[in-house]
Amino acid sequence: MGVFRFSAALIEWSESELNDVKRLCVQAYKNAWHLPQSTASALFIFPKTHAGKESTLPMAVLTQELLLHAERCMRHEDASKTIMLAGLNRTLDEWLCDSFVELIEEMELWKWDDATGDFWSRLAKALQQSNISVTWAEQLDSRLASVHTTGKLSWAAATRSIRECKMRIERIGGSRLDTDSTVWGLDQTTWELMWAGEAAMRKSIPALRQAEYESIADLPSIQKSYREKA
Repeated sequence: MGVFRFSAALIEWSESELNDVKRLCVQAYKNAWHLPQSTASALFIFPKTHAGKESTLPMAVLTQELLLHAERCMRHEDASKTIMLAGLNRTLDEWLCDSFVELIEEMELWKWDDATGDFWSRLAKALQQSNISVTWAEQLDSRLASVHTTGKLSWAAATRSIRECKMRIERIGGSRLDTDSTVWGLDQTTWELMWAGEAAMRKSIPALRQAEYESIADLPSIQKSYREKA
């Protein structure tokens, strides 16, 4: 575990690699207790509240090291902290979020391998999976928890509910072509937009931001009454 801990925060571990390390750790725990390899792994994985030993596993170590790395790099007002905050800004721009807290919420919609391309994304995903709050963020830097926050609804937040609906449909085996939209209480137009909308969003929002539309609230609105429509 010490070898894993040494470089955990700096390596882009895939989900399969973390599972392999987890299996090796559980094997080591069984050997230490002189138990046969056929012993149920749940004994070491489950928390103590569920009669397990709550042994230290790779994901917990990875989360600890990511947090420690962030704390070390941002402890002083120097170039290291400037680089870390610049990286955070790039990550927030990529995920269309306005704050690190919101980035953690966004990670609920993404699998580990899709969401760990950079340090801040890995940290956000690890915190989301471990259900750890970020009360420490303001202590590291006042901008960390609120960087880019303007009081407006971000592009990610504005589209999250429909994307979450799509994710839930996919998790139970639903698809764009093989699922009846009315089962989910959606008309066909909304159903098609749900599947095609995310790709369109990723493609068009950078151009909207370049045109200084930083939030959905910045878009011009047109009011029409039913009478005008008729």
